[in-house]
Amino acid sequence: MQNILDLELQRIDDLPKLGVTWVEYSAYALGINIAPRKRSSRPCAFLIQFIMANYNVSFEAYVEAVLLTFQLSVGLVKMMHFHNFMECCAELLSITERGDVLKNLGLFELALPHKQALRQTLGSILANNWQVIDRQVMFFFKIVCMPVLYYTMRPYFQYIYDCYIIKDTCEMTLTYPAIVPFIQLGKHEYPSYSIRFFLLQSGPFWCFFAVFGFNSLFVVLTRYEACLLEILRYLVQHSTDDDVVPRPLRVSYLRCCARLFARISRHHAKIENLFKYIILVQCVISSILICMLLYKISTILEVGWVWMGMIMVYLVTITLEISLYNVNAQKVETQSELLFYDWYNCTWYNETEDFKFIIKLMLLFSRKTFVLSVGGFTNLSHKFLVQVN
Repeated sequence: MQNILDLELQRIDDLPKLGVTWVEYSAYALGINIAPRKRSSRPCAFLIQFIMANYNVSFEAYVEAVLLTFQLSVGLVKMMHFHNFMECCAELLSITERGDVLKNLGLFELALPHKQALRQTLGSILANNWQVIDRQVMFFFKIVCMPVLYYTMRPYFQYIYDCYIIKDTCEMTLTYPAIVPFIQLGKHEYPSYSIRFFLLQSGPFWCFFAVFGFNSLFVVLTRYEACLLEILRYLVQHSTDDDVVPRPLRVSYLRCCARLFARISRHHAKIENLFKYIILVQCVISSILICMLLYKISTILEVGWVWMGMIMVYLVTITLEISLYNVNAQKVETQSELLFYDWYNCTWYNETEDFKFIIKLMLLFSRKTFVLSVGGFTNLSHKFLVQVN
């Protein structure tokens, strides 16, 4: 008979997850298939070859180009990082969706008196966590859409303003200065201006996929890790509860909790290795951009209110992007810190020597909290968020 927890995990895996779906499609748009169990990888290779062959950007000496260069650089670095760690991303996402960390723990093989109630409680924690993930991912989706819409729609509004209001010129210009090679034969251009315009206008969308896809993957993985720690805390808190675990089964029950802790530790190490250095690049670039934007705000009266809109869009997007990293990393760290106290606060002093021995080991291993570092220099947290901002 299949484990009832496995059945619950299969039910949750089959539920629609809007946040994970957007993460997968964003990666797929960059030519990265992090969900090979759902779709083929063939279109990805063609897509990447097409982008490399057709999307060549050269920025001229404009102030706005500096900001765009940094943004495109971060997007390019994230895309390369995606490709280098594609197998790791696919594995972590698959483990997260299917709940592999919780499978085959041996917990529901024990003769617990209220298995169904425990299963429903754990399933409720997982389902609520997926709802939180969906809300966070879609909120960030709306935030990232702001600069994309700005750079996509601004040429059309500029064209209407120049052609119909001031009646100066009716030439369609791009938001940012970029050059695409073309051949001119007489009055004809190959590729035509329309095709070049389309290729250049696709730039903000590729930036969107790089930024949104990778950051949303961070949200999914870290929030799920925090949920695993919350489940472990719940199990530990009820390890000495007579209504949940009879006294003869408590040592075996606690061994299952220790096994889950070991799995979460290995899972955390993979997430840490995936995001450790790319977050450092993101924080450095974001800090430079924030400094440039704050300097530009001090001279906003000289450049006009059009710049104010662009600056505020950038400032809000970058600030919330950094906040996304720190808030979710702080959630993991907080749950890890609370887990240490849960091990100690259960009534272990009334239990057997084997139970006390496992508690001592878990207190020893739980002293080191789960943190996500920024390239090994510091840790993501609320404190670091305040320092950066």
